[in-house]
Amino acid sequence: MSQKPRKLQRVSKACDFCNRRSIKCGRSADPLGRCQNCADFDVPCTFDRPAKRRGVKAGTRASMRETPLVETPAPENVLPVPPTGRTSNSSVSRSYSESAHRPSLTGDPWSTFNVGGVATEVYDDDSALRNSWNAFAIASDRQIRNLVQVYFEIVYPIFPLFHKQSFIERVNNQEHLRNPGLFASTMAVCALVSGRARDGALFTNRWHREELAEPPSEAFYAAAKDSIPRDLAAARGINYMRACAILAIASIQNGQIKNMQKFSGMYHTLTSMEGLHDEKLWPKNLSPIEVEERRRLFWSIYTLDIYSTIVWGGVIRYREAHSLVRYPSEVDDELITLHGYGMPPVSPDSGDVTVVSRQPVAWLRGWNFTTDLYRILEYVVDGNRRRFSSANGTSQVWSLFTPASMSEPAVMERVLSMYAALPSQFKETPPTTGDMAKDLFGFQSANIQATLQLLRMVLLSAEELGVDRKCDVAGELLSVFSNVPVEYLKAISSPLLHHLGGIGYILGSVMEGSLSEASYQRVRTLLLEMADLLGRLETGLQRAAGASQRLRSQVDRIDGYMRSSRLVNLTVQHPHPQHNAIPIDNKREMPFPSATYIPPSGPVPAVGPPTGMGGQMMQFQLPPELLSDWPWPMDGAHSDGFLPLAFE
Repeated sequence: MSQKPRKLQRVSKACDFCNRRSIKCGRSADPLGRCQNCADFDVPCTFDRPAKRRGVKAGTRASMRETPLVETPAPENVLPVPPTGRTSNSSVSRSYSESAHRPSLTGDPWSTFNVGGVATEVYDDDSALRNSWNAFAIASDRQIRNLVQVYFEIVYPIFPLFHKQSFIERVNNQEHLRNPGLFASTMAVCALVSGRARDGALFTNRWHREELAEPPSEAFYAAAKDSIPRDLAAARGINYMRACAILAIASIQNGQIKNMQKFSGMYHTLTSMEGLHDEKLWPKNLSPIEVEERRRLFWSIYTLDIYSTIVWGGVIRYREAHSLVRYPSEVDDELITLHGYGMPPVSPDSGDVTVVSRQPVAWLRGWNFTTDLYRILEYVVDGNRRRFSSANGTSQVWSLFTPASMSEPAVMERVLSMYAALPSQFKETPPTTGDMAKDLFGFQSANIQATLQLLRMVLLSAEELGVDRKCDVAGELLSVFSNVPVEYLKAISSPLLHHLGGIGYILGSVMEGSLSEASYQRVRTLLLEMADLLGRLETGLQRAAGASQRLRSQVDRIDGYMRSSRLVNLTVQHPHPQHNAIPIDNKREMPFPSATYIPPSGPVPAVGPPTGMGGQMMQFQLPPELLSDWPWPMDGAHSDGFLPLAFE
């Protein structure tokens, strides 16, 4: 008589590691008796945490209200990451299938990283967690080295948060495995670079997106996040500040704006405790490399703070007037050592040996100029806010200090005179060459142009503009971006979409108002130009995917409405439209056949081809449903004077 097969018993208690990560603890054939996850991560499988009774003890609710909760990943949001090279693909699939029993919101299995968090009980097994991520880093060593190299090609020109030679040397020596702060910042670098590479930021033949895809950005993001101490008072030194700053940038890349705000807040908390805003509070024994890295970090995230305030609202954390930090020295990294600063080689003028040799221009001069623009933006943002400060019910006190008026022409005249004084390298944007010594200047030129346009848009947001002026501004902004080589725009990546969002908002405000046939045709042309620009950018850029086609579809819908409106108007004027009607393209359906065109009072002139913006034109207004799918918000939610640049 055959025996019944033994019923598999559920693991009654998860091991410490699986409990900490809130993942399913499953049996395995490991000779050491470890569970599958501990075997994948090559860590001890222990059950050392104290056993606790189920349920809630009496009187614990009040104590829970007094005890701060720590944010840790929810069970459905965590995916164990087996170290590459230490486990088979079947092990990866098995681990994923155990953790992904709930559907992902995005359809991407790796998107289960960092979607959010819940408050759970935390046990003292941080060392096991660090060991597991160290094992992950050891197995991913080659990929980490590659991503660090790519950082200096596509991120460093805008966020030069590391000294190139010393950081590469430390990573090659695996110092990040022994230095927890350096580990956190290194993992954050890999998360950001991997995300941008995935989104099409690579522009040289040295790298291919597929080679940098595994492990994914989300795995490095989780490693960096888990490596930051829960008690921020224990997160000492520049590396933890840098890790939080880079995770904030990576969150923008991934469209996770709440995470951006969270890590920005952690960065500002750490900088306040460390006194980063005042060089007198810095440690006295810093090397020149450390001094320069701190200066670059401070001003980099100062610009990010201004940028995020413009795009998503909120407050500016650090003011220029409250900061006593010098600009980074305009010296290339290879000339900065632990012991001092070297001198760049001179570049004598050709043909005349009597002319005094000139020092070459450092790319950081253009970078510092961009910081100047953000300092100006700080005051522009303040000026816009003051116009609405009376709405909060408080008395106005700023008027006691008689701030100067801030018109767009006056500010831009001063800014453009500063721009004209820059060396020519920062006013030209040649195509990328793959030689970073040259491309660094192209990046600065592209970033300067983008920031100039952002400044102009914020200035114009405080002024009442007519249709013609709005179209002029939008056309000029599009022309600037269209003339920048697309490789630089792709490397700037997701943040650039919010610059373009400002142009979309300007055009959307035109579409909402009264239009003539000629003004509509002009806006239509600008929308198609913007769709072309987005089409060049959206290859691989997830945040822009489909934006170009959405704009084109919107134009098609409005075109259909315009054709039906012309037909109704001509029918009113001519009882026999067969002789005069404008032929309609029967291949396209009318998306809004019930939309009624309401002509203005008085005689109705015939609507024909546009004869010029200054002619006597019949005015009309598009129905709201035609603009319901506009990719940039137009609901007046940003009444505080900021441009709603966020891309939806």
